Amino acid sequence: MADGLTMAVPTLHPERTDDPQLLRWLTGSVQLPTCPPQLMALIDEGVLVRAECGIGEVRTWLAANRSWAQDGPRVRSALFAALSAPRVDTDLSDADLLRRITEIVEREVAPTAASHGGSVTVCAVRDGVLTVEFNGACRGCAARGRTLDDLVSTAVRSHFPEIRAVRAAPARSTWLPLPMHGRSSRKNLL
Repeated sequence: MADGLTMAVPTLHPERTDDPQLLRWLTGSVQLPTCPPQLMALIDEGVLVRAECGIGEVRTWLAANRSWAQDGPRVRSALFAALSAPRVDTDLSDADLLRRITEIVEREVAPTAASHGGSVTVCAVRDGVLTVEFNGACRGCAARGRTLDDLVSTAVRSHFPEIRAVRAAPARSTWLPLPMHGRSSRKNLL
């Protein structure tokens, strides 16, 4: 849109948690920078006790003596309004972008890599290109390219479409120190 404003149709999906007062709302690629005024109004009114905004989610805690069956539609409407509101694009610093991408990779990719005996680490973000390093079992895995495209790229680009490419860092050689045997050791071997 003109004047640096962006408008997106929000994704909003509620997810139950172990705490019956807490509802986690998945917001797709949209992140609210702070608790929006629409949720603050529900906190002031006593419908919610608190709300927290994170990458790809908003967590809302219902006040005592309230029910999700009755108040859930109001919370959903408030969130939808907040997520639908036009926002001025703010450029993240490279450090903030790197931190947020690292959080996404740790939350959405690392558990899968770890379940296969490997790990994926964010190395750098430069000019729209994300570089990650594969370690452990992922380092030499034949499915590494698929992991890069299907997991890392999809997870990161859904939150940050400005990332135009995701690449694997070149494999580094790892040298293991070998014990040096003295002459007396060699004599014992002969």
